[in-house]
Amino acid sequence: MDLHAYNLPSRVMLGLLVLAGYMALANTVQQLYPFSVFDMYAHAATSASRIGVRAASGELSEVSAWTHWRCDRPIDLQGVPDHAARSPYSIPYRDREAQEWLLGHQGNGGEPVDVVRHIWWLQPAPGQAEIEDRVLLRCQAVRR
Repeated sequence: MDLHAYNLPSRVMLGLLVLAGYMALANTVQQLYPFSVFDMYAHAATSASRIGVRAASGELSEVSAWTHWRCDRPIDLQGVPDHAARSPYSIPYRDREAQEWLLGHQGNGGEPVDVVRHIWWLQPAPGQAEIEDRVLLRCQAVRR
């Protein structure tokens, strides 16, 4: 009897069992590290967005490029109402990082800036996108 003939099918079965177990666990816990259902691949993206800072000059930069934040209202990027007809895709942990930076680097302000959601609306034709900036906060800050 050849033992190698049984080795490959048993390895394949073990691999399939591990894969089925991972899929069952990932669908149960959804996005609990180290498991994921990879939902970002479930549909074609129609938009992408990122929170950034628009200076008075029009230059767009990262929130972390600025410090000494003083804003026109309390800093709560999670609770900003979005009254637009379309809602863009965003990555929640990136939005939280931006909010945490603002909260952790408050101060006396500096030059006027807008905290914006920079949105790329993806078009059906390759290489085309409509770009929109939605103002979330009006602030003063100091460039690092």
